[in-house]
Amino acid sequence: MNTLKDIESSVLEQLKRQFAPTIYELWFKSLQLVSLDGNTAVFSTDSNFKQDLISARHAESIKAALREVIGFEVGIVIESREERDGFVIPKMEDKPEEEKPSRHILPDEPEPKKIDPEEAIESSSIVDEYTFENFIEGESNRFALAACRAVALYSSSPDKSDEMDVSTYNPLFIYGPSGVGKTHLLFAVTNEIKKRNPKCKIVYKKSEEFTNELIESLKNGTQDRFRQHYRNADVLLIDDVQFIAGKESTQEEFFHTFSTLYENGKQIILTSDRPPKDIKTLEDRLLTRFIWGLLADIQPPSFELRTAIINKKAENLKISIPGEVVEYLATKLQNNIRQIEGSIKRIAAISLLTGSPVTTDLCRRAILDIQSGNEPVDVTVDRIITLVSKRLSIPVGDIRSKQRTANVVNARHVSIYMIRQLTDVTFNTIGEIFGRDHSTIMAAFRRVESMMTTDPEFAALVNGMMEEIRN
Repeated sequence: MNTLKDIESSVLEQLKRQFAPTIYELWFKSLQLVSLDGNTAVFSTDSNFKQDLISARHAESIKAALREVIGFEVGIVIESREERDGFVIPKMEDKPEEEKPSRHILPDEPEPKKIDPEEAIESSSIVDEYTFENFIEGESNRFALAACRAVALYSSSPDKSDEMDVSTYNPLFIYGPSGVGKTHLLFAVTNEIKKRNPKCKIVYKKSEEFTNELIESLKNGTQDRFRQHYRNADVLLIDDVQFIAGKESTQEEFFHTFSTLYENGKQIILTSDRPPKDIKTLEDRLLTRFIWGLLADIQPPSFELRTAIINKKAENLKISIPGEVVEYLATKLQNNIRQIEGSIKRIAAISLLTGSPVTTDLCRRAILDIQSGNEPVDVTVDRIITLVSKRLSIPVGDIRSKQRTANVVNARHVSIYMIRQLTDVTFNTIGEIFGRDHSTIMAAFRRVESMMTTDPEFAALVNGMMEEIRN
């Protein structure tokens, strides 16, 4: 990645995945990255109207996408090419009254797409780029990789011939700390099966999504549709299954889903950050079933694997890292693969923006925060609000706004609670972030705290998001 155009393309790709096609086409497709320095990125769009709306509603989403691409936080400025290039369009008041568009018909964020069991049941969150081919193999993940390859091959075979039988791999339970490649393997299994047998019905979900859909089905009286969706799958993949522990109704439903699929010879793949026996408050009947098949652990990457990952990521980003610098990075970055990927992105961006070669000193400065596990508070706050926005389907701009509708207020209060719990920011400072006084912020915090003691499902949702931020 060595030009502004490359960065622009990657940011747009991130936004394209995040938003519905109509929203992307309308607001983001015309964005261009004009400049990028160490503190600010300037984007332009093709009209004053879009400039105003994007600045008000979507700047945080663009900032988050850019951070994902370059590996560190910068400010965002949105300009209008209409104004800069000297174009003139009639102002609203210059048009006849009957031609003035009404504000209430402006396109807004779409409602979350309801899953219809009649449709293909493939999860839309699968990332096509995650395949077996680009999963970097090492001693710490070789067994899990081999098991996933075997399961993908068997599950995509229409006849399930005896010589390919891997029923002892059902369920396949993969466990290991965050950031070591468990989700990559789930996506790789899905993509391999899709390639070999497009008719195979696959469901990939995070356990939190399974819980939320169950709650929605109970509220709407659509349990039969919910069950049909999951129990008609040929392959069920559940990520972070540890989060169903302690949720009585979720465990009950998952037990019956698991049993139905298993009895019908359908493949189940689960991931967790710990082995089944270490998942506290997991029902015994689920624990028993989780260990029926094959347990495969993934350990943090070895020095040799870290070296291979650094070289591969550098190659993908088209940057040259000398051997001694690779060795330095492999020694310093020991936590997980996600840490390594973020570090290489940051190094590439700094090298590009400053025009400096990649040296040990540049890398030392680039990874200082990442290596120590520290993160600027404003970055953590942005990540929290962005995650709450995604999980609760409330735009970031609304969470930060003065809106008082119930769902917006709930998302805002959850954000306040998480910021207070995950950072050292005071109630006064949180008040400044949201434009509210100290007492209002304290009341919001206590409300969420109270709800978490009386509503286990809500507590699991908030705790799950906080765990994701910590990781």
